[in-house]
Amino acid sequence: MRITLYGAASDKVDAIYKEEVEKLGAEMARRGHTMVFGGGASGLMGAAARGMRAEGGRIIGVTPRFIHRFEPIFDGCTELIDTKTMSERKDKMESLADAFIIVPGGIGTFDEFFQILTLRSLGRHEKPIVLFNVKNFWDNMLSVVGSDMFKGFIGTGVADCFTVCETAESVFEYLEEKAGR
Repeated sequence: MRITLYGAASDKVDAIYKEEVEKLGAEMARRGHTMVFGGGASGLMGAAARGMRAEGGRIIGVTPRFIHRFEPIFDGCTELIDTKTMSERKDKMESLADAFIIVPGGIGTFDEFFQILTLRSLGRHEKPIVLFNVKNFWDNMLSVVGSDMFKGFIGTGVADCFTVCETAESVFEYLEEKAGR
């Protein structure tokens, strides 16, 4: 299965996030999945890629050319796809994915999550989406989404468009069940 992973590029995050996401990458490789990601060597993207590489996994990086000035690119990618824009990058990552994992991140990660969630809620894809909830990172956002559902701003069906997992093992058990693997 090709799994697109969205997550932080910042190295300023607590080490526990890096450790758990590196374990997630290693588990993804051990289970024979391919990771599609933003191509970065830093932050949680880099952690996932290091975990994948340590276990010999296939890694596809998708990165706009201009971003190379701002963040280092992971040198262990099996394949590196250059795009011109961030929008083109997101489109390519979405098209390559059989499933999505969203690890902790900032505004770019939020943007990526809400785009694929919106597309799923509108019936544009049926691909499974998992929030990897390391140290309860996603709890505040989930509270806002739940509150907005209660107030009628978000349809209640949106809650069925993604799942939340606390461990790497539970992430892949869910995805493999959904994929019939």
